[in-house]
Amino acid sequence: MTDGVAAFEQSLGHTFKDRELLTRALTHASASSSVSNERLEFLGDRVLGLVIAEKLHAMFPDDPEGTLALKLNALVRSEACARAADKAGLGEHLVLANSEIASGGRKKSAILAGACEAVIAALYLDGGFEVARHFIEHNWSDQFGDFDRD
Repeated sequence: MTDGVAAFEQSLGHTFKDRELLTRALTHASASSSVSNERLEFLGDRVLGLVIAEKLHAMFPDDPEGTLALKLNALVRSEACARAADKAGLGEHLVLANSEIASGGRKKSAILAGACEAVIAALYLDGGFEVARHFIEHNWSDQFGDFDRD
């Protein structure tokens, strides 16, 4: 990842002060017994939920809570996170065990979704809420657009 870090940071829209956060966010548990993105996934999931909820609240002022909850659930599901990870190009930057690479790990939805949530947390911790929000709004824009056709 080190060769393309600057270009990858540019595509993320943030230059990391602590690049170790980005490395950890992209490191799958298969690649390391001591450092992985799992704890960051936990935090990233919460940041994602808040940003999505806030955006839906603003986009659909007449929707009742139940309708908003259904839309939120659709946008925070692992499939939605995997699509956003694909849009952001996370797969090519993942740190995986050789066996996981051989089995197509860079394209596995569960791995992409977890890495996406971890990257959101890394962006939040390193750059703050607005940096994380920008990443989410950019990489989920197509998925938010799906609701405009309802």
